[in-house]
Amino acid sequence: MAGTMLFAGLIGGYLVLRYASAIWPSPGMPRLPVRLAGFNTLVIASSSLVLLRGVRSLHRLDARGLRRGLFGASALGVMFLTLQVVQWYLLFSSGLSFSGTTYGSTFYLLTGVHAAHALSGVVWLLIIALRQRELWVPDRRQRVIEVCALYWHFVGLVWLAVYVVLYLI
Repeated sequence: MAGTMLFAGLIGGYLVLRYASAIWPSPGMPRLPVRLAGFNTLVIASSSLVLLRGVRSLHRLDARGLRRGLFGASALGVMFLTLQVVQWYLLFSSGLSFSGTTYGSTFYLLTGVHAAHALSGVVWLLIIALRQRELWVPDRRQRVIEVCALYWHFVGLVWLAVYVVLYLI
């Protein structure tokens, strides 16, 4: 709930600033790499699908399939974060700074807060994957895995909203 409110507030604030401005972005600002961000959207969506298969393996009592899903989603999460850093580097080297304009500040704030949530999700997935050594999963750990998966899917859905708002509208 708190994460939903956080991102709703950030996206809402961005939209207010954007539509209150006569020109958005300011002249001379670099264009956002829509294709790179679109590819990154596919990466995070794929990670959700891989994790979904892992959770289904959990329900079928297939611990190896669960580990594959956890490690696969983690690897795709790392790829997502790496592509975010590449995107920030490209934009920063093209002149889009955090402190120079409202456009840059809101872009880096929104994508940075999302990246922090994605990083925490990747760490959580890896911790669970590394702890899962048995061929069975106790009930308590099953709930933890399911909650982690819900969190990861939330991170993916939030990215989809961020992508649409920042890159497509």
